[in-house]
Amino acid sequence: MTHTLPDYSTKYKLAKIFSQVDNAELAARLGALSLLDRRGNIVWYDDFEAAAAVKWIMGATAAGTTVLSTDRSYMGNQSMKTVTDVNIADNCWIAKVFSLPIERIMAVEFMFHVSGGKPSILLMIAGYTGTTLFGAQVKYDINAGKLYYLDSVAGWTELTNVDYVLNVVEGWSLVKLVINWETKEYIRLIFCGTEYDLRGHYIPSGGSISKRYISVNISSTAMTAAAATAYFDNVILTQNE
Repeated sequence: MTHTLPDYSTKYKLAKIFSQVDNAELAARLGALSLLDRRGNIVWYDDFEAAAAVKWIMGATAAGTTVLSTDRSYMGNQSMKTVTDVNIADNCWIAKVFSLPIERIMAVEFMFHVSGGKPSILLMIAGYTGTTLFGAQVKYDINAGKLYYLDSVAGWTELTNVDYVLNVVEGWSLVKLVINWETKEYIRLIFCGTEYDLRGHYIPSGGSISKRYISVNISSTAMTAAAATAYFDNVILTQNE
């Protein structure tokens, strides 16, 4: 379409209005890939479509497993599959380490699906300053049907009005946590279709001599004496929220 003319006009149809060099750069600058919350700019993204999970540190207790799988996926062909062992508190986890973002208001989001058992799904954004560890955490306990965040005194505070988590085949749920890294304050949490305003609630802290960096940890923990199967997909780290 030529400027100042209707889109059905043929006049000047060969005129060049502008050129575009790099679609990938444009897409990255437009913002997050989240379908439900497009605030923020992408720092890092993984949809688990690579042949090997080399981007992640992975682990599990006892006989639990954490592997890439084609069994389920939110988008594409693969997701990260976790299967805990059969004891209460057995868990599986994935972690990723980053340098501190330039923009101090940042967020992590991901999709999860539970297909067996009754685990607790947890997201932790941990930050090390050189002298202090700050650990922002949220978790959903499927066995109890309750959602929590970790408060400033390291106690779990329950959030109300929790959406139903879809445990049907290919039922996926969103978790997005936004924090202010400079003030060490929670900003907001999106869980499924509900947004919680967490401003004024502060992230717990403790001593640490680790170098300056942040880490993202996503885990599934069995809350009953049975194996729990959960899938994770589309992990996105954003800033400038």
